[in-house]
Amino acid sequence: MARVIRYTLAGMLGAVGAWLIMESTPAMPNDIGANTPYFWYFLLGLVSGLLVGGGIGLAEAVGNASPRQAYRAVLSGALVGAGGGVIGISLGNAIFNVALSMAGGVGIYKILSQDVPAAVTEHLPRSKPSVLTFLILLIGRGSGWAIIGGFIGLSLGIASGSTQRMINGAVGGIIGGGIGGAIFEILGWLNLGGGINIPVQVIRLITYAATGFAIGLFIGFIEEVAKKAWLVRLVGTNEGKQYVIDKPVTVLGRSELVDLPVFGDPDVAERHAAIIRQGERFYIEDCGSYSGTRVNDKPVTKEIIRDRDLIMIGKTRFLFREKATAREDYSPQGAYVPGTRIPTSKYVCPFCGSVKDASGNCQCTLASAHLSPAKEEESPTTLPSAQMTVPVTAQVVSGDVAAQVSGYVPRLVAIAGPYMGKTFPLKPGETRIGRESTKDIALSMDNTVSRNHARIVQEAGGYVIYDDGSTNGTFVNNTRVTRHELANADIVQVGSNKLRFEV
Repeated sequence: MARVIRYTLAGMLGAVGAWLIMESTPAMPNDIGANTPYFWYFLLGLVSGLLVGGGIGLAEAVGNASPRQAYRAVLSGALVGAGGGVIGISLGNAIFNVALSMAGGVGIYKILSQDVPAAVTEHLPRSKPSVLTFLILLIGRGSGWAIIGGFIGLSLGIASGSTQRMINGAVGGIIGGGIGGAIFEILGWLNLGGGINIPVQVIRLITYAATGFAIGLFIGFIEEVAKKAWLVRLVGTNEGKQYVIDKPVTVLGRSELVDLPVFGDPDVAERHAAIIRQGERFYIEDCGSYSGTRVNDKPVTKEIIRDRDLIMIGKTRFLFREKATAREDYSPQGAYVPGTRIPTSKYVCPFCGSVKDASGNCQCTLASAHLSPAKEEESPTTLPSAQMTVPVTAQVVSGDVAAQVSGYVPRLVAIAGPYMGKTFPLKPGETRIGRESTKDIALSMDNTVSRNHARIVQEAGGYVIYDDGSTNGTFVNNTRVTRHELANADIVQVGSNKLRFEV
């Protein structure tokens, strides 16, 4: 949707810029379509195509991964748009002249055409043209402007080398240009009949803006509707950005010459992997990279990919999206899917789900009293309630108790970053986190993690996280900390990894 908005605004601003230039041109005619020199048509097509095409090319450049592709998008949009504008205005003018002759000639423009000699216009009828005449001119004007829009849309596919994008852009441009031409004819028809009284300069401004708006809108809309597969970057400066897969082979790598450049990751090769479309299926193939390509944390050489598969090249992760295989209940292998949660209440134990009694005891509290063989020989009724009760809260609990009762081990679950979907169980006593492979939780694929980054220590029945003087800091719930007592569902950030604490 962001791309549709960019194209729409860029097309409209480019068209308004063309209007400003053309209105300042000396001897600007008072109408388009009657007694207008061809040179003016040539200039109109050149300027309009240049600015609208260049504007949409600039909008496309914003979404490109490399400066080289961005420059190419702007240059192609401007040059192809300018050439298409000249060709389109010439063909469009020829179509419109045929429609104009069929409708009765220049007389119908006498109110807008101030350059027609008075000796001609004074003998022409001043009534509004008939509906049939209006429809003929509407088709003629719309067809001519549709050709201009089609060439502007074509430029996007030429810049990317994608045949599919050429088709999508041309279709969107034809629809948008046709709408713009129709708006011009409608406003002129209403002006002729006295329904409105707008100066021709304002009509042109409205028409230019509407045409650029419609061309950008429909190019972006057709692109969005027609896309079949795309990648979403999960981590990094371009996190969340989408890259449409619209070529038979889309190469990913560190080089600017590939289709989808990935910069800032030293473990990505110049030509790292390729996404190949075969029929209605998509495959990813490793191009002999030294660090390999992984799909759902599994090394692959060539693998079919489906919607929501996690692709990793180097340390960079992408989410593959595809309309054909999209399923709401689909989750990739290795991804963490949380199970059903027991609602938190001070009257309900968050572990066994039983209702607590008046003393705060529950089923797992009673079970913990029988864990020791020595205690099993004693009668539970003779034990003081203080010995029978293990403090349990909805927020912080002893990891040992939880593990003894249900076999559950407190853990960190990665919800974002290079290790998304991974689960890291905490050790009894102390768990060390860092980039070194010797750490209990080794995050060696993330260069933003320090060698000795943080540690989680079991204290007083709970867990406390300490920052060990890391370069980029340790965060809990988006707040930088040096020491913090963890509660269930706290979000811990170490480097570019976000991990949910679960007890």
